[in-house]
Amino acid sequence: MRFVSAFLFSLLFAMLCFTATAQLTPIAVTGFNQDAIAEGGPSSLATTSLEVDGAFSNRVMYTNSFRTFAGIGGGGLPDNGTIVSGTDTYQLAPFTGNNALYIYRNETRNLSLATPASFARVRVLAFTTEGASSLNVRFNFSDGTFTDYLTNYSLPDWFNGAANVVLQGFGRCGRVAAAPWNADAFPSNPRMYYVDIPLTCTDKNKLLQSITFANVSTFPNNAPFPNAVIMAVSGIGYSQNIVPVITASDCNGPNGTIALTVTGSTSPYTYTWNTIPVQTGSTATGLAPGNYSCTITDAGGCPTVYNGVIPLNNNAVITTSANPLAVCPGEQVTLSAIVTIGVMTTFNWTPGNLNGQTVSINPVGTATYTVNAGNSLGCTASAQVLVTVNPTPAAPIVANGAVCPGGTITLQVQNPQTGYTYNWYDVVSGGSLLNSGVSYLLNNVTANATYYVSATSSAGCISIVRTPVTITLNAVPAAPQINPLEVCPNANAILSIINPQAGFTYNWYNAATTGLLLASGTSFVVNNILSPVTYYVEAVNASSCSSTTRTPVDISFLQQLPQPIATLTNTTFTSLTFSWTAVPGATGYEVTTNGGLSFQTPSSGATGTTHTISGLTGNTTVTLQVRALKNESCETSLLSAAVAGTTLSSKEIFVPNVFTPNGDGRNDILLVYGNYVSSIRFSVFNQWGQLIFLSENINTGWNGIYKGQAQPTGVYAYTLKVVLQDGTIINKKGSVNLIR
Repeated sequence: MRFVSAFLFSLLFAMLCFTATAQLTPIAVTGFNQDAIAEGGPSSLATTSLEVDGAFSNRVMYTNSFRTFAGIGGGGLPDNGTIVSGTDTYQLAPFTGNNALYIYRNETRNLSLATPASFARVRVLAFTTEGASSLNVRFNFSDGTFTDYLTNYSLPDWFNGAANVVLQGFGRCGRVAAAPWNADAFPSNPRMYYVDIPLTCTDKNKLLQSITFANVSTFPNNAPFPNAVIMAVSGIGYSQNIVPVITASDCNGPNGTIALTVTGSTSPYTYTWNTIPVQTGSTATGLAPGNYSCTITDAGGCPTVYNGVIPLNNNAVITTSANPLAVCPGEQVTLSAIVTIGVMTTFNWTPGNLNGQTVSINPVGTATYTVNAGNSLGCTASAQVLVTVNPTPAAPIVANGAVCPGGTITLQVQNPQTGYTYNWYDVVSGGSLLNSGVSYLLNNVTANATYYVSATSSAGCISIVRTPVTITLNAVPAAPQINPLEVCPNANAILSIINPQAGFTYNWYNAATTGLLLASGTSFVVNNILSPVTYYVEAVNASSCSSTTRTPVDISFLQQLPQPIATLTNTTFTSLTFSWTAVPGATGYEVTTNGGLSFQTPSSGATGTTHTISGLTGNTTVTLQVRALKNESCETSLLSAAVAGTTLSSKEIFVPNVFTPNGDGRNDILLVYGNYVSSIRFSVFNQWGQLIFLSENINTGWNGIYKGQAQPTGVYAYTLKVVLQDGTIINKKGSVNLIR
């Protein structure tokens, strides 16, 4: 029982591996004792040797060809005898001879391999008739040994078995000389099953010669049945070949590898290498030179040990560098070993017996340094580098200088040496490099400063000290003062410096910086000015220093005053009174009644804003225009729009077309003017037609207010009904401009 349990565990494990990866192929065997398959005419009796089950059933199997011949409606085995189930293939023996091994109760029979071979697994295609049978199976090997693999194995009846089914529904028919053939069982029965037998690790390496089947059934009581029927044998051949590919570990390692290719036995394989940590792949990596072994276990659990050796490829290559290669006495040099191939862990330098991949030295003279490198793998390499010590140049000679603020100065090395480089700094030691060259151009100098220059030889040696060079700022004149000018177009202008300084030069330009020099002197005459313009002037002292900024001076045009707005504000039978708005900046006004042919001072005075023309007769019309005056003629405004007024006649009614309720005491009230008036009704409307003022008294006018709110500038409509003293009724409509 212990053997059976261990075998079943091994069988289960092998079946899981086998199901996933293996393919069974037919094994040619001899020893079939009966022809159980009808393959064609003239009858199932003529083409078989014995019924499969009992004589009382008298049944055999049949092929597709026989089914066609006999007109059977279903079933049939493949005419070529090849049965495929999943990835497995079984081959039935030729139908023209014995093609089945019948094993009755208490019988033992053998099938012999046509060619003995090694197998990892064997499957037998079989079934039982007249009930399930108990089967013992023994494998016999060419070395004379044998192994009992199955004991009391329950082989299902060829009807309705559920496990390990390979083929079903191929039907059966009577073994008779002529129709009716009484075919039945298809499409579900009969059935063939596989018996799976994985071989032990020991037996896999032997040559299987024959298989012994023993029917040890004791139940039911129907001897000689049940009858075990063996139809075919398939298997997976076993052979194992291990091909290693070894890569030596080189000086970059440990990086040796052993890659194993295993063929022949049942995959998948497991691998266990004697590395630390243990590696479990077919390829072991990261191996140092030495001996290694791997235990290879196939899908059946069979181990094989491989032994291999990793050699050393001493491919180490190093170079050296010195930084710098050439130095001045007392300077430090860094020696470095550069590993170009391999990984080196120890470095020894001579002369000096220094250790490390990078070391520092202070050479006192020119010398060659050698480094020897190695690692724990046994790799070695060496290299050399030459370090040169050069002389130190003398400090350079440079003169001090002076410059105007913001000016430019060039510092110059005296008697520069060929092949030397001169470096300029702003500190006596350290600091940032400002410039390289025999001269140093400084722009926009704004403060006293000291710079330092060193000499560097062609070999890279630097003078021990830096030479100081002092720059002093000269005084800067203050920017000149000048007042802007306003002139009329096409006039001339004289620009003059306010309080010019003796010994200073004043330069005039057309731009705040750079630009064109126009003149020099304390004054500058600009002729025929056609547009506003700005000029710039600077002061230059005896040290040729210019004022920090140029003073701008603007020449602008005098502006023409705006036109006055004239209105007729009062009409009588003998006079007309006009008024106009005050013009900001105006120094006076002139009026004309002939379109500008002649002008006169307003009746209210030169600066007044009203003008009354008296001594007129009734129904006399006068047109007036006014202009605003200032200091220059180009400032005089254009004439105002012409305003006409007509003196009253005896029955004439007058309503002004403009009034200005701005509180200045002039033309603030809109009134109706006329004589012989008995009554009036004067109505004013806004732009929406809303009545906003009503007067029935000729002496009461509108002040531009409605409901306590000053009304906006605009045009307002009015209606007027006047009843004269003689009963005459006058109706008028019109509009008035409200101007604020």
